[in-house]
Amino acid sequence: MQDCPPLYSYGPAVRDSYIFHICTKGKGTFYSGENSYSIETGQGFLIRPDRLTFYQADETDPWSYVWVSVAGTDIARYFELIGITPDHPVFTCPDPEKAKNYVLDMIAHHKMSFQNEIYIQGVLLQFLALLIEGSGYKSKSSKKVADVYVSQAISYIYKNYQNPVSVQEIADFLSLNRSYLTELFLKTVHLSPQQFLVKYRMTKACELLENTSLPIEHIAYSCGYSSTFSFSKAFRKVNGTSPSRYRQDKKTNPYSMELKRYSRD
Repeated sequence: MQDCPPLYSYGPAVRDSYIFHICTKGKGTFYSGENSYSIETGQGFLIRPDRLTFYQADETDPWSYVWVSVAGTDIARYFELIGITPDHPVFTCPDPEKAKNYVLDMIAHHKMSFQNEIYIQGVLLQFLALLIEGSGYKSKSSKKVADVYVSQAISYIYKNYQNPVSVQEIADFLSLNRSYLTELFLKTVHLSPQQFLVKYRMTKACELLENTSLPIEHIAYSCGYSSTFSFSKAFRKVNGTSPSRYRQDKKTNPYSMELKRYSRD
């Protein structure tokens, strides 16, 4: 998140990654190569690697913006869905406040862990789906709408993980066949919906174990489990240790679980 004073600028510079910038307030100008683009609230621009860029806040109504760096083998497909090309780096964001909240949510989960990695991936998909919505892009290809379905499913999980939600319930919410939803998840995030749900619940469980003194039983119920036994079994399967031991290890060595987790990978 960047709140800029009048005429604040960055560059000229060449970046080494793709970076989305979204203007949440005010105005500014983005320069890419020999082209310039006026940007205002609800618009954004993409910085491409190895391209000289410069951007500057307006003198009378300086902008605030959020930014997020993206990468991956499928990134070009997302650019197509959003309507971005090398010669047209500007796009529309239908809800800049929501985009800002997505970015802040990713920042809040920056700490290195497998759970956070999965969490951020889910939020990033919602962020990209928001930009796709702003583009008004229409496609009959199931491959090109898959990410939107997965994003909606992930959003449903985020809002209902504390309830005894099932994959069938998620599929019904999206009016999709359960097997088809599983296929979309496996292609998009390389996890089944059930695996994603469990990973997310474990992320929340770890946060509660680290940051509260709630009894294990209460944490289990808060994360959608009907019993301490089923919760502990799922927790051990993901983290390689019991919830109580995880909490104790975090008290004595806050980095121990990350080291153990990555040593197994």
